[in-house]
Amino acid sequence: MPKGYPPSVFVSSTCYDLNQVRADLKSFLEDMGLDPILSETQAFPVSPQTSPIENCLRAVRERADIFVLIVGARYGSQGQSGKSVTNMEYLEAKAKGVPVYVFVLRQILSLLPVWKNNPQGDYAAAVDTPKLFEFVETLRDSQNHWVFEFERAQHITNTLRSQLAYLFMEGLILRERVKDLRLPQTLTNLSGKSLRILLERPRGWEYRFFSSVLTDEMQGDQELKWDLKYGLKIESIRSATELLHMLDWLQQKCKDIMALVYSAEMILNQAIQEALGPPGSPGDPEQLVYCARRVAHIRKRLVTWAIEFRCTEVQPECERLMQLMSEMSKDSVGQLEAFPAILDAEITKAEEAIARGEEYTATIKLTLKTPFSEELEAEFKELNTKLPSLLHP
Repeated sequence: MPKGYPPSVFVSSTCYDLNQVRADLKSFLEDMGLDPILSETQAFPVSPQTSPIENCLRAVRERADIFVLIVGARYGSQGQSGKSVTNMEYLEAKAKGVPVYVFVLRQILSLLPVWKNNPQGDYAAAVDTPKLFEFVETLRDSQNHWVFEFERAQHITNTLRSQLAYLFMEGLILRERVKDLRLPQTLTNLSGKSLRILLERPRGWEYRFFSSVLTDEMQGDQELKWDLKYGLKIESIRSATELLHMLDWLQQKCKDIMALVYSAEMILNQAIQEALGPPGSPGDPEQLVYCARRVAHIRKRLVTWAIEFRCTEVQPECERLMQLMSEMSKDSVGQLEAFPAILDAEITKAEEAIARGEEYTATIKLTLKTPFSEELEAEFKELNTKLPSLLHP
């Protein structure tokens, strides 16, 4: 963003019952010099090609620097997943990693213990659906933000005034730390989340840092994954209608995928261990970034490997063989994409165990496979059987 760009604050809540609260909060944020994002204003970004829900989620994803969630007595409209729009916006903000401030109506917080003791009771006079209590319980169970109660808009603005001041001070401290670090070039373009992990270095920061960088790098190639999903053919179309040429090409492709899988195993089994450092010693941030970027690059190559089969013309008799070959990288791609979430889950379990005074040992096994299915083997056998007649019709 250009220098001097004011932070955007996305305000998430149901509109009809909290209309005045939203209006008061908008005025407060503008007076603070911030850029409020509210769906009922003319400045709210709308794409006619997408649904209202997707417009809201996109605004969180692309515009929100700070996220304020206000929960009143209504759960609100729900999407196909059964989650309310505010719930989905909250999850989007959490995934983005921006500061989240949650405010829940005092009356709802007071009723929460009653609902927990009698979840089958009739609460129609207080809420539009008991799902609201479930949502609030989820919010209170989160370890990553505080839940504030409110009755009037002033309670929210008073709290935000203090909390935003703390956030400002935190930003100044982090700014000084960045200046003092004199980061090497390889670390200057990290995402805000990855950089914060590196600066604060909480317990087990090396694993969190590697996972965050890997996630960022793979998200940068998401369009390529969609190309594969939708079967796009936007690369140069090559012809392999000559069987001997095609067989040579397939042999080379098999060598390529085996080399990619081998490289991924080297990174995850050797390089990452060196980057993490021995127990009790800090890891090497530059080497951790190198490992994350190499793994993301290998995942990209595996996706490209599959796409190349879609962009290759062959004889009709070989089309099914090509389809099966293109799917050989699917398992490895899925394993690499799931790895950050698995790693984060194990780190969370370890932190919870330590908080209880327990020891925790995590064993994460990543098995990259290039399955040579029975159907694929049968296709090769059939091709070999037909090969003489196809070469000499």
